[in-house]
Amino acid sequence: MKQGVFSEEKRIELVLAVFVFVLGVLFVRLLFLQVIMHSALKDRADKGQMSTVKKQIGRGAIYDSTGRQLAMSIKTETICVTPRNVKHKDRAADFLSKKLGLSRQFVLSKLKSRSGFEYIKRKVPSATADEILDKKIPGVFSRTEEKRYYPYGEITAHITGFAGTDNKGLEGIEMAYEKYMKGKLGREEIRVDAKRRPILIGNKKIKKGERGADIYTTIDGNIQYAAYRQLEETVNKSRAKSGSIIVMNPETGAIYAAVNYPSYDPNTPSTANADKKRNRIITDMYEPGSTFKIFTMAAYLEKFPNSDDEKTYCGMGKEVFKIGKYNRTIHDHEKHGDLTATEIIKVSSNIGTVKLAMKLKPADLYQEYLAYGFGSKTGIDLPGEVTGLLRNANKWDKVSITSVPYGQEVAVSSLQLVRAYAAIANGGKLVTPYLIEKIQKNGRTVYRHKIKKQDGPATGSRREKLVSMLEAVMEKDGSGKKAAVAGYRVAGKTGTAQKHKTDGKGYAANKYVASFIGFMPADNPKTVTLVTIDEPEGFIYYGGDLAGPIFRNLNTMMASYFKVLPDETVTAQVTESGDNFQTAKMPRIKDKTFNEAKLLLAEEKIKYQRHGFGKVVIAQEPEPGEKMVSGKYAQIFLGDENNDNKEKTYMPNVKGMTVRRAMEVLRLYGLNAKCSGSGFAVSQDPKPGVAMKKGAVCTVSFDMRDGV
Repeated sequence: MKQGVFSEEKRIELVLAVFVFVLGVLFVRLLFLQVIMHSALKDRADKGQMSTVKKQIGRGAIYDSTGRQLAMSIKTETICVTPRNVKHKDRAADFLSKKLGLSRQFVLSKLKSRSGFEYIKRKVPSATADEILDKKIPGVFSRTEEKRYYPYGEITAHITGFAGTDNKGLEGIEMAYEKYMKGKLGREEIRVDAKRRPILIGNKKIKKGERGADIYTTIDGNIQYAAYRQLEETVNKSRAKSGSIIVMNPETGAIYAAVNYPSYDPNTPSTANADKKRNRIITDMYEPGSTFKIFTMAAYLEKFPNSDDEKTYCGMGKEVFKIGKYNRTIHDHEKHGDLTATEIIKVSSNIGTVKLAMKLKPADLYQEYLAYGFGSKTGIDLPGEVTGLLRNANKWDKVSITSVPYGQEVAVSSLQLVRAYAAIANGGKLVTPYLIEKIQKNGRTVYRHKIKKQDGPATGSRREKLVSMLEAVMEKDGSGKKAAVAGYRVAGKTGTAQKHKTDGKGYAANKYVASFIGFMPADNPKTVTLVTIDEPEGFIYYGGDLAGPIFRNLNTMMASYFKVLPDETVTAQVTESGDNFQTAKMPRIKDKTFNEAKLLLAEEKIKYQRHGFGKVVIAQEPEPGEKMVSGKYAQIFLGDENNDNKEKTYMPNVKGMTVRRAMEVLRLYGLNAKCSGSGFAVSQDPKPGVAMKKGAVCTVSFDMRDGV
């Protein structure tokens, strides 16, 4: 009995000893985990509960040469959801679908998703996101993202291009300079549950993103805008397929304007087809037609420098050239007999051009064309440029000599043609066109353009003769008379090129590319401008008639913009020649009644534009005695008699004016203004004609996109 009891006691003691031992081990282990290993285990647990998300931060902006932003990033919100946290899914779907403009079925599918996280909609305006968040729907939250915005829309679309929803550049500068503009990704840690689903608490930024570089272009927003509006009007009126304009500095190659029409809105690129997105200026080739003749003449003057007075019979509008067994009939637009080389260019004679070219070897012509850059890329700092088409002379067929000299069997891009004419304008240097002036990151310049020029084209007296020929085109009996800019020496050339049939067999009937290219002032050019209109419909399809007026209007504006003074000798010469461009002295019309002012201006054959209301002229432009070149309008500002002594005034119509111009006009009427935006006046309050007290404040909004 005793032994049995003893054995039982021993067993109890043994169990207790084991229990104490295990408890001691657990205590030591707990002490080890809670105290010694606490930090390490906490870090490991945190890592298991955290997930890293990449954050796109700060894409660089694109600027024009005046400092205006052509592309920028604006803050938007992305509405997100963790479906398991949304309790009343049907009610939430009703609310979110209405606020976000989405189908209820789509939103409900997101809310019922088994995924731990879903995007509902990206690029949501902040105001809309705030309305949604104010509802405090469990599981619904927002993330701040960036959206690309292009203030000038279709006007600069082919320059800027656009970026996709992920802010990656897909066209234009946005694509070509992606590596500079994209910046560096930031990272953000978010807390997740055991199934790696996001939890809405505990977000922690661990690395800030780095903003991308800013691109500064050579584009001048004012010239770009004016060029686009001129092109838009002409393409629509002529029912043309498309059109383009390039304005370039012939000395540096800086491109001031590059527009295509029709265009597209880069803010909504998905609504445009691929054709509208194509930058035709650098991607499209066409036969240049008569604009190519001056380069044939450059080759001719190289071999026959003293042939100024020699005349060539031009067949009275039609001539048959016999080349071996082939007969090639060439026509001119008008009938011409004997013409000098200058006159051949002046009236754009195909027959005369071919006859002069036939005095040369094809190889001589080919080398001259090469010297002006044809058949090779210009080197523009945008992708997609075409080489053009210029066959080696040894690959010409027998009748090529009757085609190539006046721009057939050769294809050029608009940019190539501008560069070639710039070489005539700048004295014989082939300059590389460019759009990117500099790239800056965090205030530091990481790239700056270096002007690139090469020798080759005509210089000296040969180049001067070419300029004289192009100036002759602008005379009253020249093919470019409608492109002449009153008071300025202009050198230019018309082009009316036939287009090939779609099957490539011969030329299509009534399909042309109408163009005009020129530079001014001819003796010290500031710009080279090319205007092309593709496939205009109707009876007006000649380059001088269709593209010429655009050149004139745009260059008249640029002469004022660049403060280029008129050439008095040119004004005197054209007046004496009996041309339509005349000058008159501006009479004094201030304080006259409107009817009296009209009579005085009519006597001098001066046109006018009327501003404001009332019966008396309270201000005039220009001042009395200043010369007025026809084609320019006097400005008449109307008010009441003794306007300075009255408190009453009227709101003038300032719509379409620049900020500076609008402010000047409003001051004339004794009004103050609150202005917003830049560019041209698009709206005003009050409306024109409303009676106001002097000193009152009106509001005027300006916009580069919607100006008139």
